[in-house]
Parts: sequence; structure tokens; C-alpha cells
Amino acid sequence: MKRLLLLIVLCSVTATLSKANTSELSFTNHDVVQSGSYPTVISYSIEPFYDVESFRLIVVLEFKGEKSGQTRLRLPNNYGSDRDWEGVKFLKALSTNTTIEETSEHDVKLVKYPSNASVKIYYQIEQVRQEEVELGNHYMATLDRKYFHFLGETFFVYPDWDANSEFTFRISWNKFPAKWNLANSFGVNQKYQEAKLPLWKFRHTIFTGGNFRLEKRMIHNSPVYVAIKGSYSFPTEQFIDMIQTILLEERTFWNDFNFPFYIITVFPIEGDNDQGGTGRVNSFSLFLTEDRQIDYRMKRLLAHEVFHTWLGEKINLAGPESLLYWFSEGFSDYYARLLLLRAGLISLDDYINEYNKVLNQYGKSPARNEKNEKLTEGFWNDDDLNKLPYMRGDILAHSINLAIMKNRGWKKNLDDLMRDLYKRSQEEGMLVSAGSLSNLIRFYGGDQILAEVMKVLNSGAAIKALPDALGPCVEMEMESSRKYWLFGEKFDFPVYSLKTNQTDKSCYDWFGVK
Repeated sequence: MKRLLLLIVLCSVTATLSKANTSELSFTNHDVVQSGSYPTVISYSIEPFYDVESFRLIVVLEFKGEKSGQTRLRLPNNYGSDRDWEGVKFLKALSTNTTIEETSEHDVKLVKYPSNASVKIYYQIEQVRQEEVELGNHYMATLDRKYFHFLGETFFVYPDWDANSEFTFRISWNKFPAKWNLANSFGVNQKYQEAKLPLWKFRHTIFTGGNFRLEKRMIHNSPVYVAIKGSYSFPTEQFIDMIQTILLEERTFWNDFNFPFYIITVFPIEGDNDQGGTGRVNSFSLFLTEDRQIDYRMKRLLAHEVFHTWLGEKINLAGPESLLYWFSEGFSDYYARLLLLRAGLISLDDYINEYNKVLNQYGKSPARNEKNEKLTEGFWNDDDLNKLPYMRGDILAHSINLAIMKNRGWKKNLDDLMRDLYKRSQEEGMLVSAGSLSNLIRFYGGDQILAEVMKVLNSGAAIKALPDALGPCVEMEMESSRKYWLFGEKFDFPVYSLKTNQTDKSCYDWFGVK
């Protein structure tokens, strides 16, 4: 298989990082572009502070003030915890003639200073979480005498400027123990870092330090690091092989290898066979209980979140994004499974069985007939509505793929639509909206499939899975069940299966397996 040959050519090497290896990547760019009316540089100096009963990180924030003589400061959050902002201690101004005032917003302070003056703000961050790290609080900042792990928005105080404007961010890591490994979205073991990127992307980052084990692989001459804390039931080499394979498959799909740096952090949590994860700028943060095995659920999580590197980050969505979750989340589920199959990480039987689970869940979902617009108010607080766009998009992706193949004489499929979308977003700055997406679906698949998609989204019509959606080697039958064994609401749902136990190359050709 071409994929295996390509992996051999890559000559991937695993190595524990040396402390001297501080120049793998530099995001430094001294040609800073003025960000509207805002100053262009935001700097942080970070160092550890050991109290008798607690460990904190000291942060000094510096930026050039605005002509108005005042700036709103946004404090870090803890992902909706009722203890938001309690982690910020001793917030004060270090620059002269500078004051910090309260506002009506708990997470916003107002700093005042002489016009255009240099502003210096001091604060300390300590861990808010008192209980063990587990699902539900795993995204909160973790600060310990031996290590730390936090996301950008849970740690940094920052000027509340335009989130889409680019700034140069400078970070100095001072007085940390010599044996500590420092690894984050910008590099590894670098005492000074400089990156130019939009404010929202700076907040969308990962930072670790301490007794993490660091491993390195290469993909097309670009480094991929894995920072692991904890002891897990799976072999580390097998885990890193899986990560490398997923990243290679997805970058190959998009023909995008412009990744001078990438890191995945692995952090232990309490629980029973639990996992969580989030994709970030140049990075991914994975949270695992130490009893987790490498299985489909883990592979799917990684493949889904990595796919958002393109669908959601490089391909931007128009607001309200919840109306496009069926596309961004559902198609990411579809491609997570498909690309795992192409990468050889799951079998065709696995693909069919996992898709059948989706069809079963959709057929039994009490939200399956809800209109798409209801997601704007219920996605985050209704579990059934939360799952709906994932299932809808996954099933619709299969139907759209089949429609494109038929409409384009079996010479194109959904892959071509996605790559076209990516190309337009990069070259033309196209923002994906309901309108632009509809035009592409019509262009590739025809009017009929577009009408069916719109009927599902706008009227809440049930999606009808198509018998030939999985190709010539797979057949579909309808099954039914009731809510309470022999009585209650009756559910009908399709079930796919291989026509024979023997599968030839044509069965895999349908899925783009090389």
C-alpha cells in the first residue's frame, strides 16, 4: 500500500529530547504588521513561586497602552466553573501612574494609564480545582510543584482587543528547574518564544511543563512531539505510531504539510475508561485514565479533533456556527472513520459496525425531527440536541458522497468538494456559510441532494439512509425495536452488512483505500 511505503520513506525517529534542543522551531517574525489602532506586541514573563501551602506561577504582562489611556483586561476562565477567575491572585499594576479598576463584568478589569504609556501588570495564578482531575474539570489549569498543564484561556490575562487582529506575543520562561521539560503550542524547551498570530489563536493554545516525557517523530521533515505524563496500559511506541499515522493520513488528504511544529500532550485523569481531548493551535491535548486501551473510541477522538485543524480552523465558518455544526462536526465524524479506514487503523467491518451504531442512535433519538435552527438555543444544554448534528452530518455525508459520484459519472466524490472548499477558503478567503455550502453541494451533487439536505435541516425531516451508500459490497436492511422491549414507541433504523465474507479490492476502492 502507498501509505505504508510513504511511512517507510519518512524514516521516522523516536527520541527523547535533549535540553539543549531549543531551536526546533522559531515563530519569530520581526516584521510586525500594525493591528488596526492597537499596539502590536503583548509580552509575558512567567516564573514559578513556591509558597508554604501552594504552588503558583508569577506572570508579568506588558504592552503599550492605547491613546485613550485605558484598556479593558480580560481575566482567564475555568470553562464555566462557578469558581471562574478565583485563580488570579495579587493582580496589580507595576507601571507608574497606572490603576486597575473593577467593572460590571466579573472577568473584566479596566486599567488606566497615561496616554500611549507602557503598561506593566503583575499577577499570580494558582490552581482552583481542589478535587482530582477528572472529566468535567480536566480543562481547568493544573499547577503542581512538579508540573503544570493549562490552556491559554485558563491562564493568561490579556488586553481585551479585537480577537481577529494579529499581535506579536512574547513569552519568557524564567527560573524553572533545569530538569523540567517545557512544551507548548509554540515549541519545546525554549526559554524565550515569540509568535505572531490572532489574539483568539493565542488563547487557543496548550502549555505544559515539568516531569512530562517528550518523544519526537517526523512527518515530511516536520517534527511532531508527544508530551506524556502518567503510566498507561498501552505501549508508548504503539500509541505514538497511531498518532503519526493519523496525522500523516489527514495531512495527505488535504495535501497540506505546512506544519513546522505540532505537539500532542497526554495527561492522566481519574475515572474508569474515560477520555477527553481538544484540538488547539499546532497542538492537541488528550486526557486519559490510565486504564484506557487503544481502541476505536480513542482513534476516533484523535482523528475527529485533528480534522478540525482544517474544518473549523483553516476553513472558517460563518456565524452562528451552531447552524453549521451538522457540517463541521458531522463531516468530521464521517472523515474520522473514513480516514482511519484508509490509514489501515480500522477494518471495513469496523467501519460498517461503527456506522450502524450511529444509525441506531439516530433512529432512536428524540431530537431527530427537530429543525436545525433549534440548535442555536439548545446545543449546549440539551444532550439530545448536542448529539444531533454529529449524527445528521455523518449520515448526510454518506448521501452527498453517493450523489456526487452519480452526478459526476463516478469520477468525483465528497473528497473533491471538501478540497475545493479548502482551496477557496485559502486562496479567496471564503467564509463557509449555509449559502456557500449549498452552492457547492448543488454544483457537485445536483439539485435533488441539496433539496433533501435542506428538507432535513429546515423542516426536521428524517434522513433516509440509502441502500447503496456504502458501495457494491455492502447491503442494507431495515430493523426495528421498541423503547421498552415489547411496548412503547417503535423505532426503525437501517443496518448495513457485507454481502459476503470475502472482500475484494473493489469493496475498498469505494472508500478510497489505496
